[in-house]
Amino acid sequence: MFRQVRTALPFAAFAVGLMVTGCASMPYIPPSGRADFNTITSPTIQQSFAAKPTAQFPVGIAAIHVQAPYYRSYSTDQQGGVFNGQNFSVILVKEAEDDADFQRLEKLPDVAGIMSISHLLLPPHLRSEQDLREAAARLKAEMVLLYTFDTTFHENDAALPLSIVTLGLSPTRRISVHVTASALVLDTRTGFVYAAFEASEKRSPTSTSWGSKEAADRARRDAEQAAFKGLVGEFEKNWPRIVERAKQGA
Repeated sequence: MFRQVRTALPFAAFAVGLMVTGCASMPYIPPSGRADFNTITSPTIQQSFAAKPTAQFPVGIAAIHVQAPYYRSYSTDQQGGVFNGQNFSVILVKEAEDDADFQRLEKLPDVAGIMSISHLLLPPHLRSEQDLREAAARLKAEMVLLYTFDTTFHENDAALPLSIVTLGLSPTRRISVHVTASALVLDTRTGFVYAAFEASEKRSPTSTSWGSKEAADRARRDAEQAAFKGLVGEFEKNWPRIVERAKQGA
């Protein structure tokens, strides 16, 4: 019996080693895609022309991050914070944003504050941006900043994005992260579009970034953070024109 136990121990250790090695080599799955603003905001031509700006200054602005329906990323899988709808998802955790980004916007003239949406304000079944505007209205936010990220991974700048990123790559292979952050600024009451703008970022992290899923997702979030800061800069540049359109009523 004693000899049998001793013989079994190396085999058990070998099996555990295989399991650990297998888990470590699991690939990184890039997050699902951007929200389709055409699906979320789909008024008729007549409704678009009928919508008017109504914002009264200084304005509160509800900042809402939306992605594709049933969005998943490594970070949201770990933290939760995704509110799923039929046409889009609302991301309630801050993956790419930090307080300094919103503080920049709060310092703009005629801005009373930047607000976040809680899941408690959202209906059980999201249908369109009207559901988001109704949530913003409950916060007394006069405008909605709706934004999304289109993030893709490419090997050696290939045109087609990777659906799976193999971890533990050799230094001779180069993976780059491409991000386009897009935003709409909407009137909470009417859905009038004050402005649409975007910012892009491309990052080529070192090969060590692909050693684990955590490191790969950190590379993704770093690129999205840079793109979001660019989006904040675009908002700042567009803000005087947004205020002028609102005050002129057209």
